[in-house]
Amino acid sequence: MNKKIKEFFADWSWKEKSWLAFVLIVQTVAWGIQKESLFMLVMTLTSSLNLVFGAKGKIAGLYFAIINSALYSINCMGIPLYGEVMYNLIYSIPVSAIAIFTWNKNKTKSGEIKFRTMTPKIILFTTVITVIGVLGYMQVLKWMGGNLPFMDSLTTVVAVIASLLYLLRFSEQWAMWAIVNAFSIVMWIMVFMQGDSSALLIIIMKSINFLNSAYGLMNWRKISKKTIQENAK
Repeated sequence: MNKKIKEFFADWSWKEKSWLAFVLIVQTVAWGIQKESLFMLVMTLTSSLNLVFGAKGKIAGLYFAIINSALYSINCMGIPLYGEVMYNLIYSIPVSAIAIFTWNKNKTKSGEIKFRTMTPKIILFTTVITVIGVLGYMQVLKWMGGNLPFMDSLTTVVAVIASLLYLLRFSEQWAMWAIVNAFSIVMWIMVFMQGDSSALLIIIMKSINFLNSAYGLMNWRKISKKTIQENAK
């Protein structure tokens, strides 16, 4: 077991290890101060493990993504944020499961995932589809009587697009996750102001995820450049 753990972290710098430790410690301390349930601790920690491992290009992050999506959807059902629930149960879990298979099929000789960068045409097409999706899904959530329909639609639709780009291994998906997390922070602040004290833990979680998105974008771009160089040889 110790050997496997050492092998897993063999390509991590001390800064990356410190970031992982910082994230886990901050959320555990916040959970202790808030005196929330064990459910909330597991939900927030699996979210961070998913994204920190994912930013590093580790397939292990996808397993934590599946666990977190299930727990997060249960939490959102009580708000109710139906967009978040449907995204996590119907979309995020299946996409993460498929990504485990596709990522394993797209590795370099050194074992790194072959990440890619988007062309200007793909970026334009993605932007148009995202705007149309947000406006359309907002109307559906209004009809369902959901809470904060615009914010719920925005975070859900952008997350759907970002998850698809994640599956396709495009490094720019981290920029979209930064947008998702930024608006999610605003949305959960609104939920907190409505009287849900447990939302504070999610605000902290989303804030950390926002910072992690910047790291993920830089690291995936670095790996994608390395992949291009290896393919050119």
